[in-house]
Amino acid sequence: MKTLNNIFKLLTKDSKHHVNLIIEGILIGIASGIVVSFYRFLLVKSEETLIFTINFVKGNVYYIMIWFIVLVIMGLIVSYLMKLEPDSKGSGIPQVIAEIKGYINQSWWKVLITKIIGGSFSTIGGLSLGREGPSIQLGAMASKGLSKLLQSHPTDENRFLLAGSGAGIAATFNAPLAGVIFTLEEIDHSFNSAIIIVGLIAAVVADCISKLIFGQATVFSFASPDMPLNYYWLLIFLGILIGFAGYVYNKGMIGASKLWDKYDVPLEVRIVLAFIISGICGFFIPEILAGGHAMLNLLEITIPTLSVLIVLLIGKWLLSILSFSSGAPGGIFFPLLVLGAYIGAIFSAITIPIFGLEPIFTYKIIIISMAAMFTATVRSPLTGVVLITEMTGSANTLVALIIVSIFAYIIPTLLNNEPIYASLMKNILKNKKESKFIKETKPIMINYTIPLNCKFNDKLLNEIPFPKTVLIISITRDNQYLIPNEKTYLKYGDELFVLIESNRYVTDNAKIEKIINEI
Repeated sequence: MKTLNNIFKLLTKDSKHHVNLIIEGILIGIASGIVVSFYRFLLVKSEETLIFTINFVKGNVYYIMIWFIVLVIMGLIVSYLMKLEPDSKGSGIPQVIAEIKGYINQSWWKVLITKIIGGSFSTIGGLSLGREGPSIQLGAMASKGLSKLLQSHPTDENRFLLAGSGAGIAATFNAPLAGVIFTLEEIDHSFNSAIIIVGLIAAVVADCISKLIFGQATVFSFASPDMPLNYYWLLIFLGILIGFAGYVYNKGMIGASKLWDKYDVPLEVRIVLAFIISGICGFFIPEILAGGHAMLNLLEITIPTLSVLIVLLIGKWLLSILSFSSGAPGGIFFPLLVLGAYIGAIFSAITIPIFGLEPIFTYKIIIISMAAMFTATVRSPLTGVVLITEMTGSANTLVALIIVSIFAYIIPTLLNNEPIYASLMKNILKNKKESKFIKETKPIMINYTIPLNCKFNDKLLNEIPFPKTVLIISITRDNQYLIPNEKTYLKYGDELFVLIESNRYVTDNAKIEKIINEI
């Protein structure tokens, strides 16, 4: 440990700040890339084990009985791991957001162990969960562990977490740009230049490590022909449809979690029940198990009939809600994309014959629908557009992606539906009796970017009700540093660098965010 810290100090000694950031990004990318690639490899093998097992035990009553006993045992093991480390439950993204905001302080090594083991067992059990949320959390925790080894300051630790989470997406999806954008759009919101530099480098390094192991092929290989412009109006209806679908999905996901809590169902019962139901589905509708690769492979071979599409969509939808709400470790990213793809396939099956379009446009609509479903649920349109572009290797779909994503974003927003990760984070914090954030007093430097519609734009700093316990040490405006004084005004685009005491971080950070986002 001391040797690693000494090497890091030697590399960064007397270097300029941006050189330090480059080295930091490389190290984060290596740590996150190795951990997430290892997890991705385990899940691939776990899914292969699941398929082999189902085919092996079919037709033999005794083997089937043994398999269900194994499912119950795996469910109990997973529930034990989730009790051992509650921060490993679910996707992990809400936990990362909560830690960045100072609400919790995860044990990085416990999360790594329990998430990897629990996620692998959940995949073998066939639960409809993705690898992407866990990959974000694993990338963040690997980077947090690195920051501890390097004895980084708490201010730098947040940067490690952010860059590591983006590197996690890069390693699991081969989508480095989407990883960085998701970090900025969904987790950090500041678009801080240092985070962008470190995040980009970490994402690229993690992506390279992943590609060395899994190859350079894109995740999806759908054709993406240009759609006639005179039919683009159909995309508006598609966006509205998926907007409502995202609304229903979010309501169902949060509602299922509340239902478990309402009847105080023990965690063991929730998870074991999810394993058993997944086991039953494996003998009747195996395509809906695990992340959903089988369902997407089905679309690549040939588009099923409308009735089959509907059955698979409903089955995947229900199993995803059951699996995720049970508390088992796993994400919603990939299942969301699968649901979006099938909504797009159903939309195509209805509209293409009516309007006489070429059947090949079905794949264009499928690609667009995946990004729209992600946007409607997560409410991160930039990430959705870039993610699908990178995963399909198709840049000629950008305009259509944006059109559908805009409408998919608007509908649930107008219906006052919270983004899924915001809702999930509230559920997590509701069960926390007190913050586990570090208690000793240390100065943490946080930066905030002033949005266009902030009501305090063009106001003097001393007229703005910032907490008395924080110190604004500098402002970056038009690439120049300003030392604030009594005559300093706040301007749109200003980047504030604020010192906050660690034992007041949760309270003061929330107050500052409320002030700068006040319209």
